[in-house]
Amino acid sequence: MFPSLAFSWKRFVRLGVTALVTLVFLFLPIHIYLAWLYAHLVLNPGCQGNRSSLEVYGFPSEAVEFPSRNGLVLRGWFSRGEQHPEIAIIALPGHGGNTEAALPEAGILAQAGYSTLIYEHRSCADPSLQASTGYYEAYDVLGAVDYLRSRPDVEHIGALGISEGGTAIILAAAQEPALEAIIPMGGYTSLEDDILDPQAELGLYDRLVRRLVLWTVGWQLGIPPRASSPVSVIGQIAPRPILLIYGEHEAVNGQALYEAAHEPKDLWVVPGAGHAGYYYAQPEEYRQRILTFFDTVFAATNSQTP
Repeated sequence: MFPSLAFSWKRFVRLGVTALVTLVFLFLPIHIYLAWLYAHLVLNPGCQGNRSSLEVYGFPSEAVEFPSRNGLVLRGWFSRGEQHPEIAIIALPGHGGNTEAALPEAGILAQAGYSTLIYEHRSCADPSLQASTGYYEAYDVLGAVDYLRSRPDVEHIGALGISEGGTAIILAAAQEPALEAIIPMGGYTSLEDDILDPQAELGLYDRLVRRLVLWTVGWQLGIPPRASSPVSVIGQIAPRPILLIYGEHEAVNGQALYEAAHEPKDLWVVPGAGHAGYYYAQPEEYRQRILTFFDTVFAATNSQTP
């Protein structure tokens, strides 16, 4: 009796191992494919919107071209401010957004008399290029800074950006001192944490799926996702001022970036706002916060200029 039981047990184990191996080989390729497809869809949103200018708001706009610091030629619009023509603010939209998506913020700045620069997303300039969620877009911001510095009518440069645009300006400002003041809105702390969400209570299966997505995103971008980490570099921007704007329902990222930044810094958590919904939740205060920040920074800058 006992030998037969031992035989049955060993057979059961072998069958279990065989079944497990079969499941792994059957489902792993499917999950890898789905993770790859998901990453591809996120990183290739296409060109979102039109390459419109502030002419639609009644502000004259000059068509411009300039190279990104990684060689891509970008097209955009420069609008010369009436009260502060020497101060130019770069306005960036979110993921894959064309200039049309930056018009509300650029319009706020133009109405206050600032010069503005808006330009097409890299996936609009070349549809074969990915929207990298901020990493490669930072090179485009740096190219925009180079362009503005080449203009004799521009003396000071600031920037604001939403979501992917916010990530890009943090990464760019950490490298480029000519960005004197920035307003990042709604960006992640790091691409790796954005995918893995280590603070969430997730089961083993969900963790494994997220690991697959992380791997496929890195493979498609050609960089490790941890390389796109605003929280790791935001401290390098000081003593240049930062205003972080985040919605109430995404405030954890804003708080983490605020804690990693050095003074001067500020964080506005917009009551009732989700991701990128700041203007719609608090339109007047949104406008006022942006203008007060740049007015204060550049009034102080101008008072120190000989």
